[in-house]
Amino acid sequence: MSQNQPDLFNVKNLSGFYQALVFLLLTGLFSVLIGFLVMAGASAIPALESWAIFASYTLTFGWIFFLARRLWKVEVLSHDSVGWKTYLYIIPLVFILSVPLEGLVSLIPMPDSIREKFEEMITLNLQGFLTIGIAAPILEELIFRGVLLKSLLEKYQPKKAIIWSAIIFGVAHMNPWQFVPAFLIGLLIGWVYWKTQSIWPGIIIHFINNSFSFAIGYFTQDVNTSFYDLLGGWLSYMILLIICVILSFLLIRLLKNHFEHENIGTIISTKR
Repeated sequence: MSQNQPDLFNVKNLSGFYQALVFLLLTGLFSVLIGFLVMAGASAIPALESWAIFASYTLTFGWIFFLARRLWKVEVLSHDSVGWKTYLYIIPLVFILSVPLEGLVSLIPMPDSIREKFEEMITLNLQGFLTIGIAAPILEELIFRGVLLKSLLEKYQPKKAIIWSAIIFGVAHMNPWQFVPAFLIGLLIGWVYWKTQSIWPGIIIHFINNSFSFAIGYFTQDVNTSFYDLLGGWLSYMILLIICVILSFLLIRLLKNHFEHENIGTIISTKR
């Protein structure tokens, strides 16, 4: 092939919509295929059954990352360092944001079949935490920010690229009760990634958010239990919600000022 010919296998040549479509097709296809194979194997070997969900998840998203990196042709890991002050703002911000995000999850009724799957993952203890708290933050950030968002930032203006990546991140969870929280946390992680050019802050944000949700489910043994249940009613929850929203806006403002004051670099889109 001539060097002057376009690279037909570079997905970055597609529009944002078709990039999203390719990404979601990859996610759906390999989730079903690998999930089926792992579960079938685990049912044949009872000793491995408790590790089936962890194995299915890591194999699925590990393979998606491998393919996505080749299709999008991007370097995922950068050598940019993120100062400790950035984490000083990010860590409390995510804990505070977890309150309204957990409330949003509980607003949409969850079918019994799906609720049982979530409860099964939570009751797996170690395997469940390794899946939700460790594997998901690392693999999903490598894929959704390290590959997809980085590629979109090269094609679109930052605002459009971040929104696109957050929508895809929400849809990829493949259930309506997680879409809005995933979309919102995806916006935050996307913005931080654009500012820092590093996936590490996103991994920390993702880890705290997922671990927080896992802890609530683990200690209550009910994924439908939210803060307004734990606090004894909607009034207490709404008061806490208002406080958390105000604090979140203040911390985001401080984080924005920190980025500007420290002159932390951003990924500049080639699209104007």
